[in-house]
Amino acid sequence: MRIAFIVNHYPPHVGGVETHVAHLAAQLTALGHQVWVLNLAEVPERRQDGQVTVLTGRASAQVAEIITFPRLGATTVVARFLRAHRIEVVSTHTRFFPMSLLGVRAARRAGVPVIHTEHGSGFVSSTSSLVALGSRTVDLTVGRYVLRHADRVLAVSEESAAFASRLCGVRAEVFHNAITPPVPDSDRPDRTNHLVFVGRVVPGKGWETFLHVVATLRADGHDVDGELLGGGPQLEQAHRLCADLGLANVVDVRGRVGEAEVRASLAGATLVNPTVLSEGFQTTLLEALAEGGRVVTYPVPGAEVLREQGAPVEVCPQRDQNSLVDALRAALTTPGRAWGPAAIAPWTWPERARQYEAIAQQVLSGARGTAGPAGTGRSRT
Repeated sequence: MRIAFIVNHYPPHVGGVETHVAHLAAQLTALGHQVWVLNLAEVPERRQDGQVTVLTGRASAQVAEIITFPRLGATTVVARFLRAHRIEVVSTHTRFFPMSLLGVRAARRAGVPVIHTEHGSGFVSSTSSLVALGSRTVDLTVGRYVLRHADRVLAVSEESAAFASRLCGVRAEVFHNAITPPVPDSDRPDRTNHLVFVGRVVPGKGWETFLHVVATLRADGHDVDGELLGGGPQLEQAHRLCADLGLANVVDVRGRVGEAEVRASLAGATLVNPTVLSEGFQTTLLEALAEGGRVVTYPVPGAEVLREQGAPVEVCPQRDQNSLVDALRAALTTPGRAWGPAAIAPWTWPERARQYEAIAQQVLSGARGTAGPAGTGRSRT
């Protein structure tokens, strides 16, 4: 198949959606498919990322390094590209991104079916009432349009699927997030008392809760230490709070690190995940399990599914610091059995790409049966 991902960002831009798209695109090329990624940035370019062709258009505007907007007339340009390259399936991701709207509209003009994957599990969480109102308005307009006009809607967790269905009234199929397979036969330490936080250092992610919990456990006599991994605008505040709590020699506030370093830090450790944001499915949960670690988390998408499958995951009954401390005490006293390679295999990208391939083939067959061959320029509106 000839597949085009139409997204706002792509690595080296950092984010969960970007990582998802990059791994899925790479694995689809490994299965023999031709893949293009169309995205936006300040500087346009054309490059190869392995076997994936990345075409970066110039953004007309950008909001907080998260939302980029295409230039006027971009929908027509992309529709022509889809026809010229005989694209058979378009893949879009997250309902509120401008490129998701552009991708759906361009695909409809070109007669190409769209598979949309939803990564959020609720309306955007924000301490700003203006941001909350604005994002909800976008969801109720742009988001609904994208979800209702895609040929198939996928969602990275059960919670994401339920949210997409509530938002637009269409059925969303669960397509869980995934990770790269762990290195086989590697020795991993058993260090349950090494606590690790992974995430952007921003409001709502829980970095300050993590530091307070480490301080509380040490005051209770637990011999724990930790790492705080992630960059963000509150990183200096994290350094100061760490020092104020007397943890300067206990918790290493490292800032942003690469994926390999994250997984090395998680090996045999306990991931502490006190986020209150509207997450889709955090791959960090899977990475901790893949590296022989354990997870203690607030209720987040994917956590209960993993726990029900026998993973060493403790889910706090409440999203508060006391509940997290209690769950960590239990996990430190009686650590769950670490997962092995066979248990994590269904959660890796090679398996997930085969699943996506099957879905795309179904969508393409359905589109050909109702609207003629994709990529011929025959409108499906």
